[in-house]
Amino acid sequence: MLELAGVADLATQAVPVSVIGGIDKKSTDEHLAWRFSGSCARVQLAMLDPHAHLSNVSDAFARVFSGGDVLMADVPCGSGAAALSVLSTIAELRKCGRVPRYPLRVKLVGGELSESARQYAREGLNNIMTELNEQAIWVTHEFHSWDALCKFSTADLIKRLTLLGDGCAARALVLANFSGFLSNTGKWKDAAPQFESLFVHSRDEQSVAIWIEPQTNSVLNKDGGFFGRLLSWFKLKFGAKMNAEEINEFTIENLGITAAETQHPLREEQQFQVNLVVQRFDLRNNGASE
Repeated sequence: MLELAGVADLATQAVPVSVIGGIDKKSTDEHLAWRFSGSCARVQLAMLDPHAHLSNVSDAFARVFSGGDVLMADVPCGSGAAALSVLSTIAELRKCGRVPRYPLRVKLVGGELSESARQYAREGLNNIMTELNEQAIWVTHEFHSWDALCKFSTADLIKRLTLLGDGCAARALVLANFSGFLSNTGKWKDAAPQFESLFVHSRDEQSVAIWIEPQTNSVLNKDGGFFGRLLSWFKLKFGAKMNAEEINEFTIENLGITAAETQHPLREEQQFQVNLVVQRFDLRNNGASE
């Protein structure tokens, strides 16, 4: 992927502090070079949970992707870090005999505004198809232009999810590394209606949304931090039929938080620390307010 983007040399250089990606190719390429491996590691950490801090999250991944027909929505998908990480991690666990090798058919839908990022995601998925198939994982994928601030592009994305989700035994909505755009640029208020639509139309008996972000002050701050606002929003929009125990769990104090040392993918002698904060949302049919 680095070679495709022409940034293999750039990826070996020192990483600037503030790189959150963007719509233009330059921003997309810089994020691919400097932040892609961290984004992948964050998703793998949520799935593998080596320190047993995120049992409800890792269990959700294991349950949803155990086998059968699964619909996976990755928004915003960027260059495919989340989807590639989920699928390759499941394949590796199967290869190592850690989870059963039941036939798994995944319908993957990615939503992303950057055309360059969507292309990198397609190429990334195509490059690992053989390895996935060897572990009885078959994936069909499509990537659509999606603007989190636009109700029309969100409606188009939901149409595809609704059509492809017919007959799927489980659904997973994965949202990762979006707080920089939504919080730091003050776009949450404009984007919230689109997320409400995605959550509403993702509901099913076996449906889960998992939101993963890095551990930053802007994410965890109790006074106006991103996850505090997100949890309050979810309780307001979807809490009418949640029981008191479930509502009480949706607090900053109960967020899943963990960290681990990660092997650098380009430098054998280097490791870096990856950290995350994550929240699982169960999107049951009876979970929305009327």
